[in-house]
Amino acid sequence: MAMFTGKTALITGAAQGLGKAFATELLQRGCKVCAADINENSLQRTVTEWKNQYGDDFVIASRCDVTKGKELEETFKQTKSTFSHIDIVVNNAGVVNENNWEKCLNINLTAVIRGSQLGLEYMRKDRGGQGGVIVNVSSMAGIYPVAFGPVYAASKHGVIGFTRSMGLHPEVKKNGVRLVCFCPAFTDTDILKSQPISTIDKELYQQALNELGIMRVSQVSEAFLKLLADQDNSGSALVVNKFGTKYWNLPGAKM
Repeated sequence: MAMFTGKTALITGAAQGLGKAFATELLQRGCKVCAADINENSLQRTVTEWKNQYGDDFVIASRCDVTKGKELEETFKQTKSTFSHIDIVVNNAGVVNENNWEKCLNINLTAVIRGSQLGLEYMRKDRGGQGGVIVNVSSMAGIYPVAFGPVYAASKHGVIGFTRSMGLHPEVKKNGVRLVCFCPAFTDTDILKSQPISTIDKELYQQALNELGIMRVSQVSEAFLKLLADQDNSGSALVVNKFGTKYWNLPGAKM
């Protein structure tokens, strides 16, 4: 509890699914949260629910399209203005869309890069920040090939490559900022239902589901808290699936 009390987190894609679960875990532990999402109706319902439970002073809503740089930057400004500092950034917003592959890359990869750069800007100690941690949500699809979702796999591979590389940069480390990558397998959220049917090889998709199973959100949330709590993991990728939770031994990684 103590490590989160008084901290501030900015979480994208926070209105539902894993983003909502991550925010809830942090609020329960005394963290303040800026919840950002493009779906304004879902966002307002979720934030109202949180305010009723944790108080008006602990959470704010920011309607934000992460593919628009100005909107994402305004979300960071709003968070800093409201809570005075940012300690945790979770770049969680993501989609599965093999038809509109540019949208998929813009949300899953480009926005993660932009969110990481903004996170570093606001948290780095040489510019008045307090240090902190940036969690970029990838997937098991960022480690293995995905025959039924090559664009999604490309975006999530890119998240891992970017996060590992930036997380090991000496300029980042000396300013007290960690960048870590989170790679859950299939989880029981709406994104499982968002696959465009016309582009799915159903047999391959079902085979993958059978092999990895579908995890409960609570399992993923527990691993998320471990990722935040581990202090010496910048540049690492934490995997969680039905077989357990572990740092993935990628080439050149220290863990």
